[in-house]
Amino acid sequence: MTEVKLEKVSKHFGETKAVDNVNLQINDGEFMVLLGPSGCGKTTTLRLIAGLEKPTSGLILFDGEVVNDLEPKDRRIAMVFQDYALYPHMKVFDNMALNLQIRGVPKEEIKRKVLETAELLGIKHLLDRKPGQLSGGEQQRVALGRAIIREPSVFLMDEPLSNLDAALRAKMRGELKKLQERLKTTTIYVTHDQVEAMVMADKIAVMKSGKVQQIGSPQEIYSRPANRFVAEFVGSPKMNIFDATLVIDESPRLTTGSFEIKIPPYSVEAVAQRGAATELLVGVRPEDIAVSTAPRRDFIEASVYLVEDIGNLTFVTLQIGDMLLVAQAPPSVGLKEGDKAYFKLLDEKIHLFDKRSEELVV
Repeated sequence: MTEVKLEKVSKHFGETKAVDNVNLQINDGEFMVLLGPSGCGKTTTLRLIAGLEKPTSGLILFDGEVVNDLEPKDRRIAMVFQDYALYPHMKVFDNMALNLQIRGVPKEEIKRKVLETAELLGIKHLLDRKPGQLSGGEQQRVALGRAIIREPSVFLMDEPLSNLDAALRAKMRGELKKLQERLKTTTIYVTHDQVEAMVMADKIAVMKSGKVQQIGSPQEIYSRPANRFVAEFVGSPKMNIFDATLVIDESPRLTTGSFEIKIPPYSVEAVAQRGAATELLVGVRPEDIAVSTAPRRDFIEASVYLVEDIGNLTFVTLQIGDMLLVAQAPPSVGLKEGDKAYFKLLDEKIHLFDKRSEELVV
């Protein structure tokens, strides 16, 4: 196992800052996911760790040793890519054994390791087949096997499940997480899929425009996003965010122009302590909006703009003036487009962001 650390690492391609002053620590045996949209710098960060790119500035350390000038082959890493890069003319056994053969490992040792790894991944029955005879999921397991058999100190994975269909992806991400827990190998995994990140990661580093926006456990990232970008990127449907003004008098409240929200004293104190302006952004997740078909105390009237029923859940888009809010409701709610509905934001679940910096206040 290996601890991987990045200290003020940047990578520039001409005027483009693909990675911008990134600080990151991946502990021994940890499963770290680099999450973000296309072009955010996550794959470049992975390639820097692998040694496939050289940093413009900053240090990359494995167990405290600077590896900036070490070649990929000397870093004891194994990579699994989106494209499994299997040799089509070679059988599965030979695809898995190739790196060991190049290193001059004895034939009996190679055979033992291939059989052990194939058993671990449930692909022993595929060893005599060629990649073209395998399904996408089977090819993915072979690519994993080829990485595992090298006994690396760090696994680097770049969207390895993206070519699989939805059902197989869901199955494989569970299997991959269980495998990593069994092997206890430090793993750095790149994805743009926030569901993958939430399910698999010990920690998530959310990236945007080459910078790390937040690092934390999946629950920390979801329940306390550091800024508007993280709040909207993580979660499906995404967090509702809208403008509001904080009014401080005998009854502190947020006013949107269309409705008002009472807020607890600790929220007002947090705004004051942070020196934030009274012009704020309010964030609330769909599951933190209570919906009713009948008037209730402290509920706000709205009209139903859209109803999306996905079986076990219903997402109701509510219109209040010019504002649209997505709320999660049980399928039994029985609302349809054009109906009147009533909603309430759960006080303790409201997030407030500074409108200018878009950083979390409370």
